[in-house]
Amino acid sequence: MRLIFFILFITTTLSYALSNPKSSYQVPKFDSLMRVFEKQEISDSLRINAALQLSWLNRNISPDNAFLYAKISEDLSRRNNLIFEEIRGISYQGIALRNKGEYQRAMQLFLTALEKATKIDSKEDQAYAHINIASVNIYQENFDEATVHLELAEVIANILKDKRILAYIDTNYGRVYQGSELFNKAVFCFKEALLKREEMDDNYGQIVSYADIGKVYLEMGQIEKALEYLQASLLLNEKNLHDADNMVSTLTDIAVIYREKQDYQKANFFGTKAANISVESGLKHMALNAFIELKNIERLRGRFKKALEYDDKIEIYKDSVFSEEVRMKLAEMNVRYLVEQRVKENEILKKDKEINEIMLQRQTIILFSAVVLIIILVLFVYFLFIENKNKKVVNHKLQNQKGELELQSIEIQRINSLLKEKSQDMMDSINYAKGIQSAILPNWSNVKQLIPNSYVYFNPRDIVSGDFYWFKQVSLHQGILIAADCTGHGVPGGFMSMVGETALEYIVDSQKIFEPADILAELHARLSSMLSQKKSGNMDGMEIGICLIDTYQNIIKFSGAGMSMTIVENEGHEIVKGNQRGVGGVYSFSTSSTHTFEFDNSKMFFLYSDGYADQFGGPKGKKLKSPNFRKILEACYQLPVKDQKKFLSTQFDAWKGDEDQVDDVMVIGFTA
Repeated sequence: MRLIFFILFITTTLSYALSNPKSSYQVPKFDSLMRVFEKQEISDSLRINAALQLSWLNRNISPDNAFLYAKISEDLSRRNNLIFEEIRGISYQGIALRNKGEYQRAMQLFLTALEKATKIDSKEDQAYAHINIASVNIYQENFDEATVHLELAEVIANILKDKRILAYIDTNYGRVYQGSELFNKAVFCFKEALLKREEMDDNYGQIVSYADIGKVYLEMGQIEKALEYLQASLLLNEKNLHDADNMVSTLTDIAVIYREKQDYQKANFFGTKAANISVESGLKHMALNAFIELKNIERLRGRFKKALEYDDKIEIYKDSVFSEEVRMKLAEMNVRYLVEQRVKENEILKKDKEINEIMLQRQTIILFSAVVLIIILVLFVYFLFIENKNKKVVNHKLQNQKGELELQSIEIQRINSLLKEKSQDMMDSINYAKGIQSAILPNWSNVKQLIPNSYVYFNPRDIVSGDFYWFKQVSLHQGILIAADCTGHGVPGGFMSMVGETALEYIVDSQKIFEPADILAELHARLSSMLSQKKSGNMDGMEIGICLIDTYQNIIKFSGAGMSMTIVENEGHEIVKGNQRGVGGVYSFSTSSTHTFEFDNSKMFFLYSDGYADQFGGPKGKKLKSPNFRKILEACYQLPVKDQKKFLSTQFDAWKGDEDQVDDVMVIGFTA
């Protein structure tokens, strides 16, 4: 069975090397190693060495083959009790899996290599294991965990005075700073690595460092500098190594630069080349980046249908590389390792402390035993006398304290019971208010009778909401649709929303005012009067957007006070701004402008409060902000209307993560 597997394995790797044009650069070395590997009469140690070299040569060109060679070297090393070669085989398997984007399995192998290297006190293998663990964390943007392992590797490298290891550490520190947007620090680290590699005449290392420096300058917006370093990396790569991993990354970055220069033909050329190489080599992470860039290029060229074709490929690679399950398991591995290290360190410190304490005790006993004995006898007699004297006093005090504690316990129970009752009464009142507010809000099925392609995403922060929506069909073909964001949220905002809804019913139903600008003016006057704001100085009010929709003439009229409307179509989005201030308060209300648009199904209209854009979240706990919110609306436009509400909810929850919701959220979307 083993012989059949071996023959199949050799046939596969040879056919790959001969059929893959990117691997032609290494045929002489590859062939010589294969001849060594296939000899039946050679020793296991020579075969292990050949397998390790073959794994290293294939790590970026064919990670699958690299993994198989490394696995064979591990098995042979374990059989022959060659622990150093076994560790290398495990590490090379991890490198192959990391290059494929299988980070969870790679992390497990690197941790295993670190454990074995620590047992035999192999400093060099420990350093490389820490660097490899850091690299997986960097790919997953776990920069704090990566820094811990780089610091451990740096301590070992300084002991060994190994310039090659120090260059790898500088490189990974640079990537941590780059991921944290500390670009000047990143450039400094990458140039330190480049200097060391030039001194060692390390061509592969120089290729990596040139590419890293180019990436940082690209992120800093210095595209000419970026292009200079990236081209230097690509030239050195093509001349010496043809390393697929770095070549794909460099090609993708060059595509970004030409896209920034609006030279879309060159951008598409380099992006396509990067995608083809990464797919053929099984480099999932690189393939994901290349396809994302090709989509961006096609969108900017106005070829939206072509851009959408890349979405399926992007989702496939994104799911395999950045799944939440993988992230959680990597985090678990990091924590488990750090905890184990801390336990070991504590055990060592505890043993040292115990030894020191024993030595100190012995010295103390030898020097002061006689004096201590006399003091103990004197103190014993004294304390017997004092203890007997104070015992009655202490017992009396304890009895008094026990009685006081029992009274306090009864009082605390009574107060807790009262607080619980008050809390329940308050929650019942708030929930009742929620029921009233829900009853006042319009049934969306009534909206759909006039506007079938419409929805509302309504997500209050508390039980009751300061955001509300309102609709009234005023004729067979006309309806008024309103979104409002009141001062405050929770109970105060809920009260204000009911005041606003009552005022709108009076203005539209009783006074028959239908024009959006006229409704705003009348609503401002109505709120000021209802709340006696000129006398009290009360400044409560609301930001509001009003649409009059006419399905017969196919037009929509919009006026806003403190609220905008966004219109999304194929060419992008348009922001229709209302007055700077909302309605309500003591100031005079200026006349609102009325904006009229054609109401057809090529446009998607959005009314919204500011709660969605103001939400904190994401990897850095920052606000989403309006530009990113409008990108989400553009993405909504690409979906069927029936799926857009679910998409908005999913995107909001993903951004918010574990952060608290900061405000009420409301988004109304509709089209003809």
